Amino acid sequence: MSLSFIKSFQNGIALHLDPDADFEDVLKDVESRFEESRKFFKNAKVALSIEDRPVSAEEEKKIINAINSHSDIDLMCIVGKNEESNRKYVKALKRMEVEQAQNCAKIHVGNIGDGDIIEAENDLIVYGNVELGGAAAAKGDVIVLGFINGQAYAGMEKDESAVIIAMGANPRTISINNIRFTDKIKTGFGKKSKFSPVMFRKTAEKIECVPLEEETLRELIVRKHAKTI
Repeated sequence: MSLSFIKSFQNGIALHLDPDADFEDVLKDVESRFEESRKFFKNAKVALSIEDRPVSAEEEKKIINAINSHSDIDLMCIVGKNEESNRKYVKALKRMEVEQAQNCAKIHVGNIGDGDIIEAENDLIVYGNVELGGAAAAKGDVIVLGFINGQAYAGMEKDESAVIIAMGANPRTISINNIRFTDKIKTGFGKKSKFSPVMFRKTAEKIECVPLEEETLRELIVRKHAKTI
């Protein structure tokens, strides 16, 4: 006889438990139930509702541990029986998913060639070159692990702290927060070198180019960490 069963609802799952059986027996049945359903749920992000049986905080913790150990589900929150509370939890769940998506950088592997435009909702990382006639554009930072000979646009959503980083640059256009870079590129190296990592950033009402050295890289890491907390 089954001591538990699972039902799905929008953005969540309802775990129904036998109200009369011994809790440890129910817990073993829950483990078996989620192990059987592992392939079905995969890496789903869901809210969990526990139904038909009141559980203590300690029992709830054991149930969550059982689900985590016997499935690949990502439990975002526990919802109650109050429908208004459930709606608020589901809205919070959706908001968290949106925020997680916004915090993820877009990665492009390969060169951005003539006529190509690669855009990102947040940061953009390019494993390749931005070639003449190509363009990389992002609402956040643009990081090119290659050379910029074409166009790069960062801070498209008025992000004045956005930067553009490249391993080398002889760009046609560099723009941050709709302000164009017009000065000469300063590599900071005392000799001519094709490999001259640089960072473009906004200061006052102009864009400056500085060598990508340990100090500037550390500043960037501190800023990125501050934006995520």
